[in-house]
Amino acid sequence: MKQPRTSEELERIRERIIEAALAIIIEEGFPCLTMRRLGSRLHMSAPNLYNFFKSKEEIYISIVIKGFQMLHDELKKATASSSGPAEKAHAMLESYVRFGMTNKSYYDIMFTMPTPKYNDYVGTSYEKLSAVEYKISMDIARLAMEALRDLKSEASPLSAEDVLHDIIKIWSMLHGMVSLANSNIIGYVATDIEKTHNRILDEIIGQYWN
Repeated sequence: MKQPRTSEELERIRERIIEAALAIIIEEGFPCLTMRRLGSRLHMSAPNLYNFFKSKEEIYISIVIKGFQMLHDELKKATASSSGPAEKAHAMLESYVRFGMTNKSYYDIMFTMPTPKYNDYVGTSYEKLSAVEYKISMDIARLAMEALRDLKSEASPLSAEDVLHDIIKIWSMLHGMVSLANSNIIGYVATDIEKTHNRILDEIIGQYWN
């Protein structure tokens, strides 16, 4: 008699499904993600997939949740291992860029490709699940805003409008750094990419830290 799978085995299968779905989206585009195509890649029947996820939408949202949780955990780890506002801010910026370069597929799903986001699920049966990703992403935004506020002295605090403006400006710069690195374009003009990135990060910090 076949023994039932353990919770660890079930979780490993779920992870395999998520990784295979991620690969399909990156290689062929989100519209090509179907339960049939996914089952074929995993050598699983489509009905068997439904034992783990009820739809491709649930799989996709689970991918996005995992990606944002990974990024959130990396940023928290960066701040915990640093002391002082400037060092913490630099560690967070460096962690974001490193995440984007070492988790290219997740980064593309989260920030580059025109895939569905939280607002696309509002009013649908997937709104509650997508709200998990939205909360994590907003937690990340709050971490960034707190780090930026901490860089400024009490004598010259940033207004809420300035914080939002500057976060978007810094985020745009980091996204550009990740995109140029992931496309291998930056290598044509920079002989030492890590050194170039660190100098840019230092310059960003220097705009606020005094």
